[in-house]
Amino acid sequence: MRTAAILVIVAGSARAACIAVPSDKILARDLSAAVPLFQTLAPETIMGFSPFPGTERILSSGDLLLAARRYGLAFPAGEPALSVCVERIVRPLSIEEVRAALLSALDTPGGRLEVSEFSNKPLPPGRLVFSVAALNRPPGNNPQTPVIWPGKLMYDDRHSLSVWAKVRISVDREIFVAKDTIPKGEVIRVEQIATTRVPQFPSPELPPSVASAIVGRFARHLIQAGQRIIPEALDDPKDVIQGETVHVKVVDGAATVTLDAVAQSSGSKGERILVHNPSSGKSFRALIEDRSRVIVVPAPGSTL
Repeated sequence: MRTAAILVIVAGSARAACIAVPSDKILARDLSAAVPLFQTLAPETIMGFSPFPGTERILSSGDLLLAARRYGLAFPAGEPALSVCVERIVRPLSIEEVRAALLSALDTPGGRLEVSEFSNKPLPPGRLVFSVAALNRPPGNNPQTPVIWPGKLMYDDRHSLSVWAKVRISVDREIFVAKDTIPKGEVIRVEQIATTRVPQFPSPELPPSVASAIVGRFARHLIQAGQRIIPEALDDPKDVIQGETVHVKVVDGAATVTLDAVAQSSGSKGERILVHNPSSGKSFRALIEDRSRVIVVPAPGSTL
């Protein structure tokens, strides 16, 4: 029992004496206090490589003897080289440096960022790197819902370790809302929209920022009064609108006939739509040629 207790004390003392080094290389200056022989070397002399952050490396007496011989040194007689424990300098991150790195990556004037949790594992000295592209989005882009923002700590110029932060982010942005209910398929007019500022989750897919991006477009579905107008709710103007009268050009060989018909569906230039001739009562397909203009090449013997 006494022997076991002595071994525990010795092991604890060895662990407490572990030398912390700041880089991926063990230098002579790092070992000089524990191994006085190495004080004769230039401080920047490389003695070996550091262990991975969070682990330890034991330089045995044999390792130290080989290192000494490599530089033409020898331990004094009767002073055997002792094993030395080496580890990387590590420390926990502070909320101040995490927040500073996040705000730098966000790069949004007026943005509000709340950090509730972050990586708490000890890390070596380095540079925190976060990218907006890696930022997770909350359901429905709700800025009140916290999300995980993954990042990395760059150290030793070429190595990195994963880090993360749990954040809430919002920024006040101007959005457009419907003043009155806008029916499906209606062309939106400037007097039908209003602006307001609301907190939003930052997103690369921003809503329209100018009225010109909305006015003149079509509502894909019913937009209620007070409802936000988003790009997905809009459709580009059509060259032919369902129900409008279109000018039909019928090309039959060398002959060309024109008539007016009613569009049975909406479409853009280059698309085919169904049109109805109220004079004959017949419907036929036509190619949209321009605004309110279509062209038809009938099959031989057919009538419109």
